[in-house]
Amino acid sequence: MKKITLLLVFVCCISATMAQVGINSSEPSADLEVDGDVLLDDGLYLEDPGDNTNIRGSKFLVNTVANELSRYDINLSKYGPINYVEFKFSNLSADGLLDYDTKISTTDYLVSVQGYSCGIAGAGRTGSIMPHSLISDDNIEGYQIYAYPNLTTKTWFLRAFVNNSEWQKSGATSYINTEIDMWLNIMIYRKGFIAKEQNNITVDMSNSATGTATLPAGF
Repeated sequence: MKKITLLLVFVCCISATMAQVGINSSEPSADLEVDGDVLLDDGLYLEDPGDNTNIRGSKFLVNTVANELSRYDINLSKYGPINYVEFKFSNLSADGLLDYDTKISTTDYLVSVQGYSCGIAGAGRTGSIMPHSLISDDNIEGYQIYAYPNLTTKTWFLRAFVNNSEWQKSGATSYINTEIDMWLNIMIYRKGFIAKEQNNITVDMSNSATGTATLPAGF
């Protein structure tokens, strides 16, 4: 009788070990199913989580300011960790885009220009634009197209212009200033979510063409 009792206890222990546990759920569908909020006071560690073959449609957890785990749903969020937007500027003057305030906060976001295209106004992304140097006919001037933080407004600004020239098209005998249409491809990264801002690195090149920069912290 004693052996049978011990065997029953052993079987019960194995059954309890292999059972699924549900919190606020009478029929758990996983080893541990929690129906409700989870408050995490310290770290959460996953040992050998395995490969995830169901990426599309999946959600992930984020830590809120109240130190609570919340399921992140990009369809319900005002922003994504990485955001893409295309700005179209119609009928820009020959001076180009000098200072455009995007109203995007420099406190919360990082902004960069990833690409651009332009054309003569009204011609779509076509039309030959040949900036003529105002310094010398032998000069080939380059463009400057970038985003920069405005320290006064604390928002990101955009610029797109030609060095020492204006946006021009070829006329019968000379270059003629022209209005243009421009498309800027902008990437917006949420700070503290997936992008980490590093301190600026300043290097004195001492009139040299080569040099070595300080490695950013953490790399």
